[in-house]
Amino acid sequence: MELDTLSEGKAHATLHGMRRLFPVTEETPGRTGRQEAGHADAADAAASGGQDVQGGDGTPVPERKDQEDRTDREGQVDRTDREDQVDRTDREDQVDRTDRTWELDELAEAYAYPEPVPASAPAPASAPARPRHVWLRANMVSSLDGAGQHDGHSEPLSSAADMRIFGVLRALADVVIVGAETVRKEGYRPARARRHFAARRAAAGQPPAPPIAVVSAGMDLDFSLPLFTEPLVPTLVITGAEAPGNRVAAARRAGVEVVIAGEGVGVEPQQVVAALAERGYARLLLEGGPRLLGQFVAVGALDELCLTVSPVLTAGQAQRIAGGPAVPVPDRLRLVSVLEDEGFLFTRYQRIRPLPADPPEEPQDPEA
Repeated sequence: MELDTLSEGKAHATLHGMRRLFPVTEETPGRTGRQEAGHADAADAAASGGQDVQGGDGTPVPERKDQEDRTDREGQVDRTDREDQVDRTDREDQVDRTDRTWELDELAEAYAYPEPVPASAPAPASAPARPRHVWLRANMVSSLDGAGQHDGHSEPLSSAADMRIFGVLRALADVVIVGAETVRKEGYRPARARRHFAARRAAAGQPPAPPIAVVSAGMDLDFSLPLFTEPLVPTLVITGAEAPGNRVAAARRAGVEVVIAGEGVGVEPQQVVAALAERGYARLLLEGGPRLLGQFVAVGALDELCLTVSPVLTAGQAQRIAGGPAVPVPDRLRLVSVLEDEGFLFTRYQRIRPLPADPPEEPQDPEA
């Protein structure tokens, strides 16, 4: 099957053998019958010191009887071993059936956003100050030794399967959030409409492609680039209230919608989420870079991390996927799923959120 390429100018490739590693559906095989019998024989030999085993009254058990017992055990081992071999074959068949190309619709279901929490539902006591129906997901890639890029770009860490999932995540999102530095380094272009997801997006009330929302404090952006002149849905620029006035004016002259989400020069992550929610964007996708992701992590605004672990080592001084000051207490996320393709691991982690508080009980009318 040909891979529906996701970046302009890239050749078609074929994606082979993606398989689900987690959630696990088969039980982990325990000790085999041969192993059990081997341990029993070793224990018998150690207890008897190589001599005939004595009965409860101290009378030696005849050697012939001991031989018969060993023969019976060996027969059981042979039967158990054959049964175990059949079980292993069945498990291997199940793995083989999942080791295949995943269709785009299957990936879309696997990465579907959670159902939104109704705004009327009671909020957890420790919930962050943000719209409750919004879900913020980040998509990043990392080498085995923790690099979030190589030579300033993420592409050397990527693969055909990674780009396929990259495109699916975009196709599911209402808006794509990205930092200005990443836009400049990676040469960002507008998200394009993908025919395969047209009906799905229309049913969800989404436009043909998600807009790109560029986060920038200094507004040092080239508004003549295709990202701003050729999008299907107008590109947004998110900045702070004290951003340079001349750059804000230049953006608006170019037809770019400027969103204010912070009191100072830079943005405040929770205000970014709230401002996008006000515009009807609930399924948010953050694509970096590391400094921007670090800001969202620092305030607990991230709901989910889709992390591709690339089977490469880079060394060097490359940034990790999230930068900035360390959080006081490391955030613990739960593993949702893992897919594997040619050594690449495609993981999903979600924040462990407190359960919603119970709604208050209605007061009882004493006269009733």
